[in-house]
Amino acid sequence: MTHDDPGEIGGFRLLARLGHGGMGTVYLARTAEGRTVALKTMHASIAADPAARTRFRLETDAARIIGDHHGAAVVDADPAAETPWLATEYVLGPPLDDAVELCGPLPETTVRALGAALFGALSQLHASEVVHRDLKPSNIMVTAYGPKIIDFGIARAAGDDRLTRTGTAAGTPAYMSPEQATGQEHTPAGDVFALAGVLVFAATGHGPFGGGQAADLLYRVRYADPDLSGVPTGIVPFLSRCLDKDPARRPRTDEAISQLHSGHGHFADHLPDALLADIARRATAVWQPHPQRLSPPSGHTTETSSSTGPRTYSRRGLLTIGGASLAGAAAVGAGIWAWANAGGAGDRADGKSKSPAPVAAKGDWLWELPLRLEGASLAPPVPLNFGPMLAIADDDGVRTIDINTGSVDNPSLLKGPAHRCTHDGDTARVYASEVVHAGNHPLTISSINFGRSPNPFTAELKEYNGALPATQLLSAYAEVVFVAAGQGEHSGTGIGYGDSQEWHLIAVDARTAKVLWRHLLPSRPAASDRLHFLAARAVKDHLVVLQEMSDGTVFLAVHDSRRGRELWRQELDVPEPEAIRGVLEANDWYVFPPSGPLRALALKDGKEAWSFGPGRAKARTGPPVIGSLELFAVEEGFGLIAIDWVTGELVRRAPDRNGADLDVTLPPAPGVGKVYSYSSKSGLLRSYSVKTGETVTARKARGDLFHGFHGIPAAIVAIGGDYLAAYPYD
Repeated sequence: MTHDDPGEIGGFRLLARLGHGGMGTVYLARTAEGRTVALKTMHASIAADPAARTRFRLETDAARIIGDHHGAAVVDADPAAETPWLATEYVLGPPLDDAVELCGPLPETTVRALGAALFGALSQLHASEVVHRDLKPSNIMVTAYGPKIIDFGIARAAGDDRLTRTGTAAGTPAYMSPEQATGQEHTPAGDVFALAGVLVFAATGHGPFGGGQAADLLYRVRYADPDLSGVPTGIVPFLSRCLDKDPARRPRTDEAISQLHSGHGHFADHLPDALLADIARRATAVWQPHPQRLSPPSGHTTETSSSTGPRTYSRRGLLTIGGASLAGAAAVGAGIWAWANAGGAGDRADGKSKSPAPVAAKGDWLWELPLRLEGASLAPPVPLNFGPMLAIADDDGVRTIDINTGSVDNPSLLKGPAHRCTHDGDTARVYASEVVHAGNHPLTISSINFGRSPNPFTAELKEYNGALPATQLLSAYAEVVFVAAGQGEHSGTGIGYGDSQEWHLIAVDARTAKVLWRHLLPSRPAASDRLHFLAARAVKDHLVVLQEMSDGTVFLAVHDSRRGRELWRQELDVPEPEAIRGVLEANDWYVFPPSGPLRALALKDGKEAWSFGPGRAKARTGPPVIGSLELFAVEEGFGLIAIDWVTGELVRRAPDRNGADLDVTLPPAPGVGKVYSYSSKSGLLRSYSVKTGETVTARKARGDLFHGFHGIPAAIVAIGGDYLAAYPYD
């Protein structure tokens, strides 16, 4: 509990926070009679929106419809309160993703029992003409008596599209149906598709369409065959039918139940021992003493206790499409963790104590914060989005910031400047390497996981010198970190290059500190103040890098990320390398170079799949960025354009010419239903409709790079030379 959390809501005594997000907070609470509940609230500011309040009411209704056998029983609710709230039973069991992490892929008997029970839940839900629309492992709780479906934040009546805009997708990309991924009507058959994907995950530990960026997932959901490797052969034919692209060919829920399980035996009889033990542990832990409230911020007085404890945040906004998912009940078993005492909260790397306060909202921005970037020539910081929180690194290390308010929750969560920090978007883990300013010290890589429990760990590489400032943490994927690391002493000149040094591009298993492979890098002259790499992206089986040579030439290169072999490289026409530092767009199939003609190069061999503008003089375009289904860029003299990233065909141009002054050197910032692009000439940040390309709004802004976040809440974040600012979505 924080210092300003209420002590009671609706007659329920609040004990601890289970999760917190941009939409509201979920508390562990008890009735006067001693019943333990999960109490979900909505922020009063969000409740002022009639549509948000309607969603909350519908969520309450859907939870009541599914009942206590297949869902978390509704104990009480008041959607009409100034701060709407919903109290449900506290489910004694882990979410399915935690269960699989604990036990590994579940046995076929468990998957069958789980599937039959869940299809029974869907049958009851669909009989009441309600579709869930967001079935995924974290929304399914496993108890000794059967699974329970939770989080009906975007559930709605079948056929009711009043709260969903045509052409937009709401849900979680990895488990969407093809029709949902294209913004079409999500019928009960869409829930069947999603549940089959959940069962694939339960049986194998991976979803049917892999992981990665939302755009990649949406493409695979629509066009690729599901990956059923590892699924027990006995249920492959059934799951294949459920995952058919055509909704009409998927089985009904009653047929699914009969094909999966006979109904004999208790559900607990089919669960692994380790999972039953975890359920028993949770049943005991809920009665153990709970942490007291966090201390108030410095200078704030309160009568509550000052003992510190963990504060958690919901993951509800991470990689959601449409921003419609409410932060909430699934946070019972997950959340973004941050510690008030991590890394010496409030301490700067230079020993000074300082937590910068956000500038009060003024003009068109939500808030603005200072950044300390004395090493700005090395790399720009990239803000990382975890639901309602930003994590960003400057010269003081990694801190977390509340997107709503700009308040700094953890001023020094990890040590390491921007070029020595990276993250794994697939696992929500952030990595950092602290700078040691003298001598020869082992290179250390520390990390925390924003997606679950903190679970921090540090890898130490004794054969590489962590005191060399040019060390770079480039990218990460599946807990493998890709690093530019050096051996030898600091030369004392520039950023420390010397003739006695040897530099490698290496892949490091962050848990074991084992170097999986290394690739020798060219030497650097002692006077150089340039890093080896301008940008890097790890995507599934490939590592894509922009490598800057000593003479200023820039190469785009792709490595096999599992073995380190360089697959291909091409020199890029880059008049000013600094202009593309940190700018690189790639997905599981293509890389889209940030300089030169707008084109797609195949990751496997570098062959050109398409180049924009064949048959005419190619207009100059800026660095592209992938939205949900399209590639966006600024075309000189015209403004914003949208390209089909599979074919390279023009989808639309902005119909007006007021975008002719947009900065062609900046990649656009995709948002929810809109794309944002900046003009330094006019000082305006413009938003354009994804559907029509028309200008929607223009607001005064400033920044060198802009990032759009699809989480809860949604925001545009601007990075400048010495500041970080947030602008609201329209």
